Amino acid sequence: MEYPENSYLTKHRQIIEALTAQIQANQLKPYDRLPSEKELCAQWQTSRSTVRKAMDQLADRERIFRVPGKGSFVAFPKILHQTSQILSFTEKMKAQGLEVETKLILKELIDPSEEVAAALKLAKSARALKIQRLRIVKGEPMVLQTAFMPANLCENLMKEDLESQSLNRLFQEQCDIRLSRSDIWIEAPIISKKEKKLLGNPHVPLFLAVVGVTFDQNGKPVRFSRGIFRGDRVRLKISDSAVFELDYSSLLG
Repeated sequence: MEYPENSYLTKHRQIIEALTAQIQANQLKPYDRLPSEKELCAQWQTSRSTVRKAMDQLADRERIFRVPGKGSFVAFPKILHQTSQILSFTEKMKAQGLEVETKLILKELIDPSEEVAAALKLAKSARALKIQRLRIVKGEPMVLQTAFMPANLCENLMKEDLESQSLNRLFQEQCDIRLSRSDIWIEAPIISKKEKKLLGNPHVPLFLAVVGVTFDQNGKPVRFSRGIFRGDRVRLKISDSAVFELDYSSLLG
């Protein structure tokens, strides 16, 4: 394939602009594997250092991503989203102009694990309500969210339609609870085959767990949650002020 020469551009800039144009024109689609550095050197008749400089800049701009031992691939474009406020996942996506479909996986009373009991400060004999939901954006699974709450927190939660309503809104409207803050941390999760299947068995099997404890107006923990995000769809950004921002990648189709 021949590319137009531009005497005003250095060789590495020509490579960047040519590949960017192909990505924007959808000639190169998300997850398409790019030519190797050796192949690009031959194609552009240039050195490996020049090709590497171009690929580094494309990676910095998040046009491409690298998988060690496999090569470079076209990335999905990113959508910036801040999580400095307590908003539901649906509200966060709507703020980016994206509609969310929610599928309820399970809703049941359980004997909580030690981790859940400790996070919610439950008594030894107390039970917990477990709610698991799959969030789907533009027909593609984005995140598998599991929430645990004290069983005696609010009787109405078991009766509500959790596919069409936000837990945050139900807390306020049905349980008279005002959410004050969430403590959030990030984990590299070990997930089951079932969870991978629910998340669509992505071609690049990278996952990120966002775990949090949410507190009410009196500082009492009311929810312990764990969201498993598609690692090929999410980027975590931490600002100097320690405010977390999540970049949910946009979905094609």
